[in-house]
Amino acid sequence: MRKFLLLLVSLLVCVCTMAQQTTDEQLAMQYYKDAEYEKAGELFEKIPITKRNAYIYYYYYQTLFQLRDFDQMEKVAKKQCKLFPDQLRYRVDLGYVYEISNQIGKAEKEYQSVLKDVQPKDYSIRDVYNSFLTKGKREYALDALMKGRKLLGDDKAYAKEITDIYSQLGRTDKLFEEAVALVKDNEEKFIQQSEEIIQNALIDDENFQKYQTIKTMLQKNMQKYPENDCYTSLLYWVYQLNRDYPEALVLAKAMDKKNKEDGTKLLQLALTASQNHDYNTAIEALNYVVAKGSNSPQYDKAVTSLLDIKYQKISNTLPIKMSDVIALESDYRNFVAEKGVAACPTDFILQYASLLAFYKNSPDEAVTLLEDAIQNATRDAKQKNEYKVKLADVQLYMDNVWDATLLYSQVNQDMPNEEIGQTAKFKNAKLSFYIGEFAWAKSQLDVLRSATTKLIANDAMYFSLLISDNEEENEEEASEEDGEEETDLFSDQNTNIPLQYYAKADFLLFQNKAEDAYQMFDSVITLSPLGTLVDDALYQKALILIKKKDFLSAEQLLKKIIDAHYTELLADDALFKLGELYEYDIHDLQQAMDCYKKLMRDFPSSLYVNEARNHFRTLRGDM
Repeated sequence: MRKFLLLLVSLLVCVCTMAQQTTDEQLAMQYYKDAEYEKAGELFEKIPITKRNAYIYYYYYQTLFQLRDFDQMEKVAKKQCKLFPDQLRYRVDLGYVYEISNQIGKAEKEYQSVLKDVQPKDYSIRDVYNSFLTKGKREYALDALMKGRKLLGDDKAYAKEITDIYSQLGRTDKLFEEAVALVKDNEEKFIQQSEEIIQNALIDDENFQKYQTIKTMLQKNMQKYPENDCYTSLLYWVYQLNRDYPEALVLAKAMDKKNKEDGTKLLQLALTASQNHDYNTAIEALNYVVAKGSNSPQYDKAVTSLLDIKYQKISNTLPIKMSDVIALESDYRNFVAEKGVAACPTDFILQYASLLAFYKNSPDEAVTLLEDAIQNATRDAKQKNEYKVKLADVQLYMDNVWDATLLYSQVNQDMPNEEIGQTAKFKNAKLSFYIGEFAWAKSQLDVLRSATTKLIANDAMYFSLLISDNEEENEEEASEEDGEEETDLFSDQNTNIPLQYYAKADFLLFQNKAEDAYQMFDSVITLSPLGTLVDDALYQKALILIKKKDFLSAEQLLKKIIDAHYTELLADDALFKLGELYEYDIHDLQQAMDCYKKLMRDFPSSLYVNEARNHFRTLRGDM
């Protein structure tokens, strides 16, 4: 019985001691979190050394560091080293104590000793690397990884960690050497890793110096090791990453010839270049594919893509070169003659008709083409209605208002719930807007604000508000003039003059008469310099200037909208367009990112948010 009581008492004492230790640990941790380091240190010291696991040890170590008690830090680290002689991280801790207490010689000696004792095992290498890195000892962390490579016999191991350190140290040349060395054995499996390293390094390349470095390095390696296709592929990718499409084209041709490819790579490059407004490179790439001949598997795709990109170039450039229009029209005509109208893609016929009417100024030829296409439309009702909408556009271009509105109405009645039907209804409302029937136009636009197609709904809302805002402003001006002698300018038959001028300018744009439209938008601003149409007119002027390649003037107009009209309807449009201007034309990628970021932050419900996010992520370098 006595023995049992003694045993029970011993167990109770042990349990109480353990409970006290647990309480001390918890309380010490709380004191540390509350920055009460003296109280924390007193409690940590009471915990037996054998009970101090790594978790408790490091909190105690950090507590002593905060108290600047270097002597006690040294004692604690030494005891931990003795308890765990195989754990090299504790020796790094000891070396760090020497360093912060100005015992530099002893610190260096301890660090070198740690490197010497690294074991040829991944966990040992990473343990030492992480220990040095957490102390801010990047050079030693780098030495640990390099030593690890030798021990493991793998000169590509830890490439990401090594390049991260080079990036932190600002040693860009060494970083690129690591990235390029990954593919020195012509192993394609390392290309993606190399690309990731390079892309991360080029994110903040404001002066393109890093780009020049990696480009030169890869070019030299290509010349020295022409049999290594990975160098060529990597350089081709770098060119595209930096949007240097002419250089990419040279390589694409070389790779196509060397590997006897079918031109797919050049087709992809042409698409990318055209999306980034480099139409000349895109056209040259497609000409190369077309030159392979009609037996090439990519021939038809290259021909239609070539016509499409040439059309994009013409439609996005002012002034229009009639020689380019005539040459392109000849290419379209030959393609239709070869394939037949019925066999041509719908988009192809629509584009050809637009070229004839709006650029060559041959609307009668466009009408003939579209009427023929309607007769041969055998695929579905949608195809026929798409041709009808374009035919209505051409009739409106020719001032045949009645014919145009009849065609728009037919399409809307035929497919009222489809996108093409809602497009026709919107165009019919715009027709009413052009001819000054603002009330009727607004009634139709209000219906379309609930359209299933978001773009149509957004455009309908814009023009509806454009009309209603200006009508309210016009009513206020009219009330202020009550009792005054009425002038011809504001007589009953000539009311809402600024809006009429804006509608006329918009119609001139529709007719592709950009210069006349630009002057008319100036008149809108002159008539009502403080009116609600100013930002709308400025925006349209900016779009015209972009086509004329007057990018700096366009930049100023877009900035003016953002600065003076930030609460109005076109602020997000101006921000997005300014972002594109910086990205594609001025080539100031940081400014472009700033615009996209501001749009996402200030206009979360904007139609452009998703596009802005995609542009921003691409420019930031997200994989």
